Amino acid sequence: MLTAWDAVSTLDRLFDDVMGSTFGTATNRQAFDPSIDVRANENEMIFICDVPGVKQEDLEVTVENHVLTLKGTRKFESKEDEQVVLGRAYGAFKRAFTLPDYVDDTNLDAHLVEGVLTIRIPKHAQAKPRKIQIGTGSSSKQLKE
Repeated sequence: MLTAWDAVSTLDRLFDDVMGSTFGTATNRQAFDPSIDVRANENEMIFICDVPGVKQEDLEVTVENHVLTLKGTRKFESKEDEQVVLGRAYGAFKRAFTLPDYVDDTNLDAHLVEGVLTIRIPKHAQAKPRKIQIGTGSSSKQLKE
């Protein structure tokens, strides 16, 4: 289902956010939902997750029953005497992906570098593409007529 863009509603929400934060009720109705790319090549599947501002200790990567689950929290931190206008989303997130049978989920690798969580899952050897040699017809395995 597509949702039409409503300029009045959008401006109303922006006005509420700005005015609310000006009067000390800074809130952001959006939950933190990181963007995730899923890529695949002949050797592995790669999950690339943008998690700026999330510390390594606030991330959890698990695999259970061939389901990859990513959990984390981007925490809001401020000083007591600060006035804050929130423009970024904060909070907990959880994303789950059912993995295909052709990946080896017992050997995955996860790294967090500069706000990007990268998870690499190798494919099983039999799942990798291989080139099949085509015979010339002089093979001993020709079909008999």
